[in-house]
Amino acid sequence: MGLIYITGPSGSGKTRMILEMLGHIESQDSEMKLIYDGDKNDIAWMPQNPIWFKGTLWENLCPVEMRDLEEVKSALKRVNLGHFEQRLGESPNNFSGGEKRRLAIARIILLNRPLWILDEPFAGLDKANIEVIENLLKEESEAREIFCITHHVGDSTSGGIRLDFKKLDDV
Repeated sequence: MGLIYITGPSGSGKTRMILEMLGHIESQDSEMKLIYDGDKNDIAWMPQNPIWFKGTLWENLCPVEMRDLEEVKSALKRVNLGHFEQRLGESPNNFSGGEKRRLAIARIILLNRPLWILDEPFAGLDKANIEVIENLLKEESEAREIFCITHHVGDSTSGGIRLDFKKLDDV
């Protein structure tokens, strides 16, 4: 399994490349090869701006099948939001941007899919929570493939492969 960090400036095509390679959008390049033609239900996707549905945090963390409360508590602890187990009845709209991003990662954990694609998982996080998420990704990459699209290029790439994109104007 593995962890691949795709880094580069805004507008360099990081997200588009992944979506094209997965067959989610039509390729603008006839040379682009589909890298994943398996079951689309194997993919857990976290967009740059995670989507929150009307309803409670519990309903948003477990949208398809209701999970065991202990699984939800564990996922929250893994993203440094263990104290949120007291807030499962609240709307996700009550939380900060960084909290929402970590909650979206908790939702990805609960989906338990073999392929994760995370678009900007470090955006809005402080240094301590960036480290928590970096460690989580390294740990999870032992059991699944993870593509992490990010502007953050700190120590995060030490546990995986880094692909650095440049804008076409810069090449």
